[in-house]
Amino acid sequence: MKENFQLKDFVYNRNTKEDGTIRRVYETNGVAMYEVAVPQKRDTWAVGFYISDWAEDVLQLSNNELLKSSTANHALKAY
Repeated sequence: MKENFQLKDFVYNRNTKEDGTIRRVYETNGVAMYEVAVPQKRDTWAVGFYISDWAEDVLQLSNNELLKSSTANHALKAY
């Protein structure tokens, strides 16, 4: 499997119009999948996050500078 994104990358989902950070990369039926931490409030990690699984074909690198500059360390920790 050749994935285009890696752990800790900030990505944007074109389908859901959400930004998040990659916590885990895995494969399902030969397709790269990403476990992504998505902030509950659009531009900050302060109020928490939820986890979503996103397919590679709907992703691009995020340009959300507010979210990137917000502290995401807790969202990157394994559970």
